[in-house]
Amino acid sequence: MRYFQRMMKTHDSVNDPGIAALHAARDLLGHVPHLEAGAVRREHPLGRHARIDGCIEFKHGDEAYALLIEVKRSGAPRFVRSAVYQLKGYLAHARESDPGGSGRRWIPMLVSPYLSPESRSICMDHDVAYLDLVGNAHLAFDNVYIDRTVADRPKSATRALRSMFTPKAAAILRVLLRDPARAWRVTELAEAAGASLGHVSNVRKALLAREWIETQKDGVILVQPDALLKTWREEYRRPTGRRISGYTLFHGKQLHERLSGKLNSEPQRPRAIYSSNSAAQWLAPFLRGGTHSFYADEPGARVLKEVLKLTRAEKGANVTVCIPKDESLLKDAVEPAPSVFCTCPIVTYLDLWNGNDRDREAADHLASRCFPWL
Repeated sequence: MRYFQRMMKTHDSVNDPGIAALHAARDLLGHVPHLEAGAVRREHPLGRHARIDGCIEFKHGDEAYALLIEVKRSGAPRFVRSAVYQLKGYLAHARESDPGGSGRRWIPMLVSPYLSPESRSICMDHDVAYLDLVGNAHLAFDNVYIDRTVADRPKSATRALRSMFTPKAAAILRVLLRDPARAWRVTELAEAAGASLGHVSNVRKALLAREWIETQKDGVILVQPDALLKTWREEYRRPTGRRISGYTLFHGKQLHERLSGKLNSEPQRPRAIYSSNSAAQWLAPFLRGGTHSFYADEPGARVLKEVLKLTRAEKGANVTVCIPKDESLLKDAVEPAPSVFCTCPIVTYLDLWNGNDRDREAADHLASRCFPWL
């Protein structure tokens, strides 16, 4: 035990995921009362044709056990699913190499730097113990049951997840969510999203790793639109850009009539579209608010100011306009009624979900109308 601890302090152990995994697993076992630690082996052979990343032997009560440890640098669901099948194979090799001899009980365990809730569920579904270096763990044997969940997420995992929802990536995701049942080839998806082939390929790899899409003969298809949208709403950041606000005397039908035909009628015309609750009023009415919200380009914002006769209001502004840096939000506008342009249902939903409690209720109502799969 002391030798193992000294070994962990060497410089090599810092950069060696195998040693870090063994150390974490040994530390987890150290919390079990009356457990007698045994041999710790790296790259342990199982029979003639298999080799496991690590093996820790121990005794508990009258039983002898061995943790068969598989280490994965990435804990994404796709790689976790592959790992649990590997561990099933290792179990078979272990039993073949010890046919009724020692009576040892084998416990398969996956160790990774970080395992998402989806990855942990895969392990649970296959009766595989798991452990990550953040602190999430599950291990059950005899009368021992350890199940530990921590809220922390490593910065690298946070960055990787948020990179999936950058403006360029978001345009691709909106195309996929618009018609989840459709199969897309990379070139078709790039054209529909106005994105480069390289960017589509990167997003495709990230979605495959999380098992949110599958590859079929006609292209990739979104098989878990609900998981994608639920994750997106938690990671969502409102569009960045210049924001202006003001007060108008016009409301309801009168406001719409003043804007009708002056915006969005042609690609080169000024663009301004209803957003948030103002968009939801046209897509799935739920709340009646006194504030009108828009996304617009610079010419569109000027039209809004002129046509609605906006005046400065230190307090009580009833018009808010965001001029987003991401103009794909304007290109993805929908027209739920003649000459009425709104943010698409996905953007409307995300904006509402990240508002107050009443906004979130409106988001749920919109989802019931537009996303039956959620």
